[in-house]
Amino acid sequence: MQRINKALGWAILASETSHVFCCVLPTMIGVFSLLTGLGVIGVLPAGILEFHEMMHEWEVPMIVASGVILALGWGLYAVSLRLDCHDTGCHHGACAPKKNKTAVILKIASVLFVVNTAIYLLFHYGAG
Repeated sequence: MQRINKALGWAILASETSHVFCCVLPTMIGVFSLLTGLGVIGVLPAGILEFHEMMHEWEVPMIVASGVILALGWGLYAVSLRLDCHDTGCHHGACAPKKNKTAVILKIASVLFVVNTAIYLLFHYGAG
């Protein structure tokens, strides 16, 4: 049972880590671009425009993969809610606080995914 819980934890962590490439980096690049356009930042950091263009080439596969991984993360979270390792003889403290933290992270990842997908559909889809 402990192996299953550990595997579920790693799978959920992997699903959340994928959002760095799908949502966090594009958001940071967008913020840098906005701040540059407003004159807050004089020049974009070196190489960021090349990285931004490279990200556009992989945008759709990243969104699809992130959606699949996010759905998998929610599915694994739902499975973890039904598992109670105390039935197998574990004697550690309650798992609920850890599961609540996972739910918060999955909710944040879901919001970022929806925002990134909306930005893609509103600004990038059909633009190139």
